[in-house]
Amino acid sequence: MRNKKLVTAAVFFSASLLLQNLALAALGSEERLSMQMILRLLSGGDRSNDWQKRQEAERLLNDHKSEATTLLTNALDSSDPDVQKNAAEILSRITSNWEFVVSDHSLATILGILKSSHSSIVKCHLVRTVGHIGPRNDKLQPLLLDIVKNDPDASVRSAGADAIASFMREEKPAAASEAVKIMCACLKSDISPHVRRSIAQAMGNLPGPSDEVIAALSNAMDDNYKQVRTTASSALARFGSRSKGAMPLLFKMFEEEKDWPARQQTLNAMVQIDKKNPKVLAAIILALDEQHLASTAMIYLQQLGGDAAPAVPRLIKILEADSNIHLRAQSATTLGAIGPAAQKALPALNKYASSDDANLRNSIDNAIRRIGVTRQQDIDNNTGGSVL
Repeated sequence: MRNKKLVTAAVFFSASLLLQNLALAALGSEERLSMQMILRLLSGGDRSNDWQKRQEAERLLNDHKSEATTLLTNALDSSDPDVQKNAAEILSRITSNWEFVVSDHSLATILGILKSSHSSIVKCHLVRTVGHIGPRNDKLQPLLLDIVKNDPDASVRSAGADAIASFMREEKPAAASEAVKIMCACLKSDISPHVRRSIAQAMGNLPGPSDEVIAALSNAMDDNYKQVRTTASSALARFGSRSKGAMPLLFKMFEEEKDWPARQQTLNAMVQIDKKNPKVLAAIILALDEQHLASTAMIYLQQLGGDAAPAVPRLIKILEADSNIHLRAQSATTLGAIGPAAQKALPALNKYASSDDANLRNSIDNAIRRIGVTRQQDIDNNTGGSVL
């Protein structure tokens, strides 16, 4: 039985290899037929091999860029749902590479199938494809906006939001203004939190955001769904100081959110937008008391340098704790980054300068040097300069 299985597997492997070799051998005068045959081999059969087969098809297409998008758009007309899905998936991937050119005829095919397809997976891939193609003509943006507003499938609307964001990076500002209005309206009113999150994320990728975008994202920080709130705060963080008007909402959000990932995202947004704000420093110092946030908080304090001096007492407590050697070493590094403003930490640093842990020892030595007083100078000061 065991040998029989091995023989069967060998025959199956040989047959698969033969089919691939025949397809490759056919490249040339019958290249189009052989490439579509490869795509049709992706339908049905052993699902565990689907990914490998798609990779092989994609490799062949990559070697024949001039015909790749035409072959794939022709395959979209297949009555086999697997072939259509795989063709759409590969098309959405390769069109992110500008070396793959989509002809007007292929684009018309893509739009026709996008409008008529009942498969949400196919539609998502084709929407992303249109986003990659960009604002070639004045029909594409209205189509995407209609999808974002009206498609019944949340995943398709979400893909539409991403595609619109891609368009707005390429379009003239005047052409993007209508899209901004619709995205702001959908961010406020779309019934799906997944779509609202996608729109907020897409907005964060916009170049030169308008006041309207910042206001819409600020309002989204009051959304009932945490994923929307945190994504909106991350989007605002990308705009830096232009989002200062949202700081009160961020402080409120940091105070109210309970789980640490949401608090971490909010803290990051505050630092990116207005890290010199005393309230931001107070939030960072508060985060030092939280197990999951302490390490991140110390990174922010290191960025602040001497302005982080109010955090020195809390950093000394972390240095003196016995529980986490990594945090103790990071605390020493942070004190060093604060520099001369961390003079009060020198006694504690000197106390643990002979630690058995090499990482902690090195962090302390570096911190003492950066603060500007060597260990020996400190000893001399404490002994009145006498050497026994």
